[in-house]
Amino acid sequence: MRFLLVDDDEVYRSCLSEYLTRGGHAVDEAGNGLEALLLLEHDTPDAIISDVQMPEMDGIELLDATRRRFPGIPVILMTGNASFDLAYQALRRHAYHYLRKPFRLTQLQSCIDRLTEESARHTCG
Repeated sequence: MRFLLVDDDEVYRSCLSEYLTRGGHAVDEAGNGLEALLLLEHDTPDAIISDVQMPEMDGIELLDATRRRFPGIPVILMTGNASFDLAYQALRRHAYHYLRKPFRLTQLQSCIDRLTEESARHTCG
């Protein structure tokens, strides 16, 4: 799969990018939601993994923009400042999944596995 990984924390983004790449996935990176939207104009990933709290444009705003402009792209949100209200907002806006930082890589992998299965089902008809 091809992912767009969006997080303003370069170290966290780098670690997740390395994990995804080692898993055989292609990864594009952006430091905030505005950078992500610019990348989306040129290339469409299979899914977006985005932090919620970022400068310029946060993950909820990116989710909303993605739903309007690229409705078929699943968006996985992650945040270190998890609250029930934030989780509710994300899921109400049709986030594919919501991960609370710090999360185990197995949690992310389960989400990716589910995405891969769903993608294969849609491709095969």
